[in-house]
Amino acid sequence: YKAASYDLYGDDRLLANPDQVADNDQIAWATSFWFWSKNVHDAPGVQAGQFGASTKVINGALECWGGSFQHKAKKRFEIYKKVLKSFN
Repeated sequence: YKAASYDLYGDDRLLANPDQVADNDQIAWATSFWFWSKNVHDAPGVQAGQFGASTKVINGALECWGGSFQHKAKKRFEIYKKVLKSFN
């Protein structure tokens, strides 16, 4: 949380007390948006709508490349396809 804390607040408050990300909705959204903006938004494939590209950036070591949780990524993609279909 160090980089997020300094970018968002100019200090180390998230590093000193990381629980506030889970306990405070405003901080949770700010931190999530910061992570997306810094790490995911411009990653290859994300802007092209490749669903797996965002998973690869966020949880790649766990859900891609032989990770232990590939089943979760597959399940999430199945849900995504249903939601996408319902919105045309």
